[in-house]
Amino acid sequence: MKLTVYDMREDEARDFAEMAVERGVELVISSGRLTPETASLARGSKAVALVAASRIDEANARALSGAGVKYVLTRSTGWDHIDLAAAAKYGLRCANVPVYSQNAVSEYALMSLLALLRDVKGSVRRTDAQDFGLPGRPARELGEMTVGVFGTGFIGSRTARLLRGFGARVLAYTPHPRPELEGVVEYVSRAELFRQSEAIIFHCALTEETRNVVNAAGIASMRDGAILVNAARGELFDYAAVLAALRSGKLGGLAADVFPNETSFIRKNLAGQELDPVISGLLALDNVLITPHTAFYTATAVRGIHSVTFDNLREFLETGRCKNELAK
Repeated sequence: MKLTVYDMREDEARDFAEMAVERGVELVISSGRLTPETASLARGSKAVALVAASRIDEANARALSGAGVKYVLTRSTGWDHIDLAAAAKYGLRCANVPVYSQNAVSEYALMSLLALLRDVKGSVRRTDAQDFGLPGRPARELGEMTVGVFGTGFIGSRTARLLRGFGARVLAYTPHPRPELEGVVEYVSRAELFRQSEAIIFHCALTEETRNVVNAAGIASMRDGAILVNAARGELFDYAAVLAALRSGKLGGLAADVFPNETSFIRKNLAGQELDPVISGLLALDNVLITPHTAFYTATAVRGIHSVTFDNLREFLETGRCKNELAK
């Protein structure tokens, strides 16, 4: 069995190769993205594995089908880079990795929130400049706060439990409340989550309902000084509106690991180059923490992603079905 892997990072190669040997899979590896031209690498492969940088659109789906590919395995939870209608049109079946680590993204979200509460970025900058004075004001303690969790799937549920461990009051919004979170969160409407929360952590999928859910109007309905944490999808936020609210003092802080159209700059060294003015504006603020889509990036998570990817392939080949198959 042959599997063609696109977007292979150096840190993935050894782990992926070892799993392939264990499972009797022959690999064709490319560090580049899937395009109609590079789809020819997959000729002879039943499946391809890729990440969000490679899109399954009409052209790529047609090219993969022409190469004989039947299955598309995305090494990610999000799958907004896959046009399922185009995939189905060309006979491609797709699967994702809905769960790959119990803690990685949730720990990142709490780390970021705590760092903002403690003004870590400003403190480090001052200390680097040999200023060893106290910050301008005392920090807040997480255990005394009301924190909203927008989306309570696997990751959001874990974040909610960790927040409760700190003693915080946890509000949550989702179209599908989880009974098992009774006593952990208080489910409220989206409007109430925005109105009451002193900090909001976003863990929801990107849909037409959640696209730009944080916009100027939404921010206006939030508490003054609210802190936002986005470790989900960049397109959930209108970052220009967020920047304006940070500059005006309406928002108290931002931690962002994801951005719209991030594939144009993520995983690239752009030192000395001119950046998007919104991102440049955010980077200049002490109450903003920006990371390059690394919330998932732990050894446990990377191995989990690879393991589930191979499991998805095995299920497709052995049963013709896959529990993680994507469908509209």
